[in-house]
Amino acid sequence: MKGPARMLQGKMRAVRTLAAVSRRAMSTGDNYIQETRIPTMHFQDSIPRLPIPVLKDTATRFLYAASPLISEAEMNETKKLMDDFLAGPGPALHKAIVDRDKSRYSSFISEPWFDMYLKNRDPLPLNINPQLTFDDDLNKTTQSVRAASMVRTIAKFYRTVTDGKLIPDMFHTQACMGGTGTGFFSFLNGKGGSKEFEMVCSMLPRSVAFYGAYLYGTYPLDMSQYNNLFMSTRVPGVGRDMLKKSSGSRHIIVQRGNDFWAVDILRKDGSVVPAGELESTFDYIAKQDPLPETVSLGVLTSQNRDVWAKDRMALVDNPANGASVEMIDSAIFSLCLEDDAPTDFIEAQNHFLFSKASNRWFDKSFQLIVNPNGRTALNFEHAWGDGVAVLRLVNEVHAASLAAPVPIRVQAQSAPRRVTFEYSAQIKAASERAAAEHAKVAQSTMTSGLEHPGFTSAYIKANNLGLDGCLQMCFQLAHYKLAGYTAPTYESANQSMYKHGRTETVRSATPESHLMCQVFADPKSSAAQKDAALRTAVKNHGRLTKEALMGKGWDRHVYALKHEAERQNLPIPAVFTGAAAKKLGEIILSTSTLSSPAIDGGGFGPVGPNCYAIGYTTGKLRGLDDPAIKGEDGLAASVSFLSTEVVQVA
Repeated sequence: MKGPARMLQGKMRAVRTLAAVSRRAMSTGDNYIQETRIPTMHFQDSIPRLPIPVLKDTATRFLYAASPLISEAEMNETKKLMDDFLAGPGPALHKAIVDRDKSRYSSFISEPWFDMYLKNRDPLPLNINPQLTFDDDLNKTTQSVRAASMVRTIAKFYRTVTDGKLIPDMFHTQACMGGTGTGFFSFLNGKGGSKEFEMVCSMLPRSVAFYGAYLYGTYPLDMSQYNNLFMSTRVPGVGRDMLKKSSGSRHIIVQRGNDFWAVDILRKDGSVVPAGELESTFDYIAKQDPLPETVSLGVLTSQNRDVWAKDRMALVDNPANGASVEMIDSAIFSLCLEDDAPTDFIEAQNHFLFSKASNRWFDKSFQLIVNPNGRTALNFEHAWGDGVAVLRLVNEVHAASLAAPVPIRVQAQSAPRRVTFEYSAQIKAASERAAAEHAKVAQSTMTSGLEHPGFTSAYIKANNLGLDGCLQMCFQLAHYKLAGYTAPTYESANQSMYKHGRTETVRSATPESHLMCQVFADPKSSAAQKDAALRTAVKNHGRLTKEALMGKGWDRHVYALKHEAERQNLPIPAVFTGAAAKKLGEIILSTSTLSSPAIDGGGFGPVGPNCYAIGYTTGKLRGLDDPAIKGEDGLAASVSFLSTEVVQVA
């Protein structure tokens, strides 16, 4: 397949192209946000499998990625260890992966990647769960009204997915044969997504439907992650968590302070509860006094996973509590009605990401958080998926909610039910301990915003530079100026064009970026030399991104090789425990970009004590530090890190 990498660059960018397609298919029905001629999962069986990289190519890429990060002596040792691996256990481990993959419906990385997330013992807030902030709805500015509109729309999205009426995730190149645009099928150019396209693809068997779309230049994307979007929760276990998927639920869980409520959003016949009834229910909950002597249980979900696993076992040891926890686990999703409404943008982003653990249940697949002023965000657990389904949810729900009228309050047919708990001395002590621990982490997390007017996508493209590559090189240079060395860097490349694809790492720190930083740091360098070095580094970043999108990265293959060694009770190969692997494994710059008209902010946490979490985009600026630039186009970025003091970089 040619062409898709160029068009799918950037994390989850392909999904954003769905908005225009979805709008024309919007349904005015009470239970669906849209309907489709092509069933939602119609392409799933025929989507290509994620290719397994060639072992020697992975070895070469590993050494290349390590080269700007380690000393010459460490590189020589790493090369020797890699030679030993290739001459020793490497081929057998690789063959075992390939042989097992032949009999799998899934991808070779799916099982190891789930394992990686579920064995991670770090707390979910900051380390795992990101958040996306919805753009405001100026017609729905009170908590109960915005919550009712959003919840009803999510319920309709849920029905749309489960009934197979959601338009499949697709990327239309409008050039036949997967983007080439030439040859016998050139008469199909420009017809991707047309009624003809829909008719033809819907008539094809699921086993070959992908290839029909491919003729039109359309790439159907993997939608397996939608299966865990609703009625899903991550259950803590000692050593390893599990993903629990429920069925048949009609309720969501509503958190208000320390209190929990179960609220039906579907009737017994499956129809969606009207927004007016939901608004009445949420307003009622918001006005109720909290139960006396309640304990924050939500904060327990912010702990180290082994600690929380033991606390949860102690909690559910009481049968009544076990039934209440089951109500939370089985809920379609969680709604958090907040007391606080930060007005400062950075403070609000932290608020949605991590700062209020008492009114959260971080284990749920996602939590919809609504402030008293109607400001809304979605905080989601990451093990079950990589954000493709979440972004589609956000885009579709935001558009449909904006179009929906302001709810008119009416009496709800079904009253909300309190979900109550009995608190032992052990649980009370655990809650106090968890709150204190989370407060320490929250207080040590610092976030700064950066806005630079004029540095726009149009400006960068006008100078014949790749947008993402140019921004990534900015981060490389900034860190080099700050610390004097090139740092291990993570950028995510989505692999949803493959069956059960997850992500691959784009290693933005390269020999080319390192040389660029050296050229820029040298006062003797001319403008022409800096320009040449930048262009070389940006072009190389584009190459790496394309390879990652096409299944030709190295990180996931190496992880699978290590996982295979563990499966066979073999020692981890020395090359993957040596100096290079340790350096590559400590991410210093964790970066992610996301742009959508539905989103007005978002964030994720630093993944280590020395990590900078950098979220970035281009677009309209807020004027965070300079009101004069508000509304101008430019670069916007936020940087979060763990520290006891603020570091200023000139």
